[in-house]
Amino acid sequence: MFQIGFLEILVIFVIGLVIIGPKRLPDLAKLILKFYKRLENAFTNFKNSIKEDIGVDELKKDVFNELRMEELKENEKNNND
Repeated sequence: MFQIGFLEILVIFVIGLVIIGPKRLPDLAKLILKFYKRLENAFTNFKNSIKEDIGVDELKKDVFNELRMEELKENEKNNND
């Protein structure tokens, strides 16, 4: 979801260690990770519900079938020449 590199995580950790302190930092990290997971699950559920509502699977199948039919017609035309 978010692309955060190792260096960014390290900088955030060091700043958190200085500001929050070593005793409260693990609890805060757990809280942030729980919130992040909840947010990620909410986005995933929302995305899946939108996909179901618009019928993405059927659209993918239709597009695949149309492309396959065009390919077969093209092959048939080339074989007849």
